[in-house]
Amino acid sequence: MAVRAVQTSIKVDVNLSTAETVQSFLEKAGVPVSRNWLLEQLGRTGHSTTRPRLNRVLNHFIGLGLVVEGSKGVQWTHNMSPQLLYALAVGKKL
Repeated sequence: MAVRAVQTSIKVDVNLSTAETVQSFLEKAGVPVSRNWLLEQLGRTGHSTTRPRLNRVLNHFIGLGLVVEGSKGVQWTHNMSPQLLYALAVGKKL
């Protein structure tokens, strides 16, 4: 009887501190930044991680609508200003 190898996809696990650090870098940057820049910053602060883990964090943020990705990199877009919340609540829908 032959044994078949079952191929499974392995999901990388991410620390909460890594996600919070990435969020902090993106909020402070204010402009689109590359994934390489994020990896460098994480390494400089002692939170070095792998590219798959960084991608998982960024994909999570993108899925929640907190980050957008464009040709120049990724950028934090979440904004909780009272004026914006008011405009969303009572403004005209287009």
